[in-house]
Amino acid sequence: MAEISSIFTVALLNPMIAFLIILNNLLFNSFGLAIIAFTIIIRLVTLPLTLRQLHATRSMQTIQPRIQEVNKKFSDPRRRQEEIMKLYREAGVNPLGCVGPMIIQLPILWALYDAVRLALGTAPEALERLSGHLYTWSYLQHAVPLQDHFLGMDLRTANWLMVVLVAITTWAQTKTSTTAVVDDKQKAQQQMMAYMMPIVFAFFALSFPSGVSLYWIVNSIVGVVFNVFVYGLHIPMINLSIDPLLKPAGSAPALVASGRGDSAAAAVTPVPELRTTNGSSRSKRQNRRRRS
Repeated sequence: MAEISSIFTVALLNPMIAFLIILNNLLFNSFGLAIIAFTIIIRLVTLPLTLRQLHATRSMQTIQPRIQEVNKKFSDPRRRQEEIMKLYREAGVNPLGCVGPMIIQLPILWALYDAVRLALGTAPEALERLSGHLYTWSYLQHAVPLQDHFLGMDLRTANWLMVVLVAITTWAQTKTSTTAVVDDKQKAQQQMMAYMMPIVFAFFALSFPSGVSLYWIVNSIVGVVFNVFVYGLHIPMINLSIDPLLKPAGSAPALVASGRGDSAAAAVTPVPELRTTNGSSRSKRQNRRRRS
């Protein structure tokens, strides 16, 4: 564990603290603005991976009816798994592609939690701990202590307004990432996720510094923008409809994308030519007669 902690500190925590302090110096000595800029930069850097995840999620939702048909058709678990993997290959979908950005977010959140606690300390003991994580650049050394308030809010402690905003923005990101489904089970799962995720992250925000909550709020807002670009936005209550602006990077098969299923596949599958034993020689005799 000590080796893992040391790698985490050297590879992620110390560079993050230095980067946040540099942004703080560039953005009028505002650590809140530094967190916002840091969040946007991280989302832009991981944009290709995020787009891949969004397209994979949309493709997974599209082929769910066909996966359910496979589950009903095959009772053998091995055969069922083979058929499902075949569907994934046909659709160009990688099931693990849906969790990539979330896996990346977890160490960033953990490092940011430590970075905010270390960077915004004002007591002599806290500044001494911070000095152990700073590079020996005068540009960084002279920047501490940092401003620990943003818009009248203490970034070091939890804040009820930030907890509510975490819940709202998480709900908005979850709702904009869902697509229309026909299956009742999928609808129930989407509704459960739409309400469980905000509750879970709001519960975490109760113990997080407001600086970490600020990161998650901005992260969710950017996520909503990405979702609207990929999935579009449809709000029947106010008659608002926005079509997707980005197409999938990898072209999935047209049958999967259009959701026509196996019946459509059967309609376009070429019928193999039926031949009798003498079919080949009969064709040769007919060709000779035509030439004569």
